[in-house]
Amino acid sequence: MQLFTTKYDEILKKVDSINPVKYSVTRNFKNGHVTKLSPYISRGVISTKFIYEKLVEKGFNLKKCEKFIQELAWRDFWQQIWVAKGSLINEDLKRPQEDVNDYKISESLVQAKTGINSVDDEINNLYDNGYMHNHMRMYVASIATNIAKSHWKTPAKWMYYHLLDGDWASNALSWQWVAGSNSNKKYYANQDNINKYFESNQKNTFLDNSYEFISSMNIPDAVSEKIDLKLNSDFQNNDEIKLDNSLPTLIYNYYNIDPNWRKNEKANRVLIFEPKIFENILFLKNV
Repeated sequence: MQLFTTKYDEILKKVDSINPVKYSVTRNFKNGHVTKLSPYISRGVISTKFIYEKLVEKGFNLKKCEKFIQELAWRDFWQQIWVAKGSLINEDLKRPQEDVNDYKISESLVQAKTGINSVDDEINNLYDNGYMHNHMRMYVASIATNIAKSHWKTPAKWMYYHLLDGDWASNALSWQWVAGSNSNKKYYANQDNINKYFESNQKNTFLDNSYEFISSMNIPDAVSEKIDLKLNSDFQNNDEIKLDNSLPTLIYNYYNIDPNWRKNEKANRVLIFEPKIFENILFLKNV
């Protein structure tokens, strides 16, 4: 079953079904009232402004929508940080990540075999559907960086590669927030926290302990084996592009495929993947 429709009218129905009040209360839970609109926002099919205006149009009490609106604002904020800092977001932004053992990634994460059932299930879901719940992304990032003690950049690239909503600004800077290089402290989650939000009652995992313990423990055997990251995106296309020179040419990119952009204008429409942008930050071809 396709998790994300590509039909614009169905996307608009998703926007219309947003309940920002329920979102505020349930968003951290596995089956909470999240919108799953992130792929359409990331690709520029719809905008955060468009969603906000729809909330206003429907007469929602904006005070009660505050948490939802904050999340929209965070996405725009990360984008503006990228604009301001440029390639600096590819490195530790505010301070060096502490306690880094390597620049690889745990093999058990890549294979979805950490032994933490909820985590492994959601990694497999990422592979199958290109989506991972935002709270789980934080869990996975914490395991990769703070528990397995890998530098954030390699596992961040791994996750970005598989995400339909891949937004390098949000991804890189959120991983840095978890790893402590874009925040004042590292983020940890123990097994009780995962059980609470992901409908689990698992025990006896490497995270089944106090925060004091897991924040100072050695790398658990379950995530100790590290591998180099090998990703591939082949976008070579030697087909000649045929343009009508009598018409204007409109260029779309990975972050803007808005179907309403100058939609009534007769024009050449070309989607470009700029090689320089993706030479070090790859994504799956089917994304």
